[in-house]
Amino acid sequence: MKGYFVVYENKEEQFDIKCDLRPNIDDEVPEAQSLLYSEVESTCNVLKALDKTSDEVKRKYFKKLLSLAQVGLVPEKSAQPKMALIALDKLKTEMLHIEGKRIKNQYMKRLGVIAALLSVFVGCAMGLLCFFLKSNVFFMMGYTWFGAMIGAWISYGARKFQLEFEDMSLIEKDMLEPLIRLIYIGICALIFELFLSCGIATITIGSITTESLENNVEIQILVGIICGLVESKIGIDIYKKANSMLDIKENEE
Repeated sequence: MKGYFVVYENKEEQFDIKCDLRPNIDDEVPEAQSLLYSEVESTCNVLKALDKTSDEVKRKYFKKLLSLAQVGLVPEKSAQPKMALIALDKLKTEMLHIEGKRIKNQYMKRLGVIAALLSVFVGCAMGLLCFFLKSNVFFMMGYTWFGAMIGAWISYGARKFQLEFEDMSLIEKDMLEPLIRLIYIGICALIFELFLSCGIATITIGSITTESLENNVEIQILVGIICGLVESKIGIDIYKKANSMLDIKENEE
C-alpha cells in the first residue's frame, strides 16, 4: 500500500507529531490510513496530557508512537497501517498498565485528602453556627456533608473500577477539579436534606422514613453517602424538582 502522509516530529511543540498529506496526492486516503492517523493524533494528545510523568518516560512512548506512525503512513510502496494499528494497541496497553495505576491511585489519594479537609472545615463551621444560633439543624448538615464526602470518594472508585486509555488525560468527563467536585456534591447533599426536612421530597427505605431524619445521626450520614454515590444525578434531580415547583406556581397564577 502507498503511504499518503509525511510524518515527522513537530519541533515547535514538545511530544507532538505532524502528519501532512503528500503534495502529489489526488485520490482519497485509504480508510486504514485515515483510522491510523486519527488514532495517532488521539494517542499523542493523551501522551502530552500526562503531566505527572517524567519527560524521559514520555520520550520513550513518543519515539514508539512516531515510529509506528511512520511505518503505517509514510512508505511510498510498502505502508503497513494495519500492522501499525496493532503496534499502537500494544503501546496504549503498555501506557495504561504503567501510567493508569499511578494516575488512579494519585487521584483517589487527592480526592480523599480534600474530602477529609473539607469535612473538618465544614464540621467546625457547622459546630460554631450551632453554638451561636442554638439550632441543631447545623449539626445535621455537618453529618450529611461528611456522608457526602464518603459517598463521592467511593463513587469514583466504583465508576472508574478499570481506567480506559482516554481516562489518563481526562479523569472525569465533566472536567471538574476534585475540590470543585466535592464542594458541588456537598452543597447538593445539603439542598437535598433541606428538601427532606421541609417535606418537599420524601424517602422510604425499609424502616427508614423522612420523619426519622431529624433525630438519627446514622440516617443523616446515610443521606449524604447516597448523595455522594449518585453525584452525577443528584444535581440534575434537584434542578428538575425546583423547576417543577416553579412551573406549578406559574400555572396557578
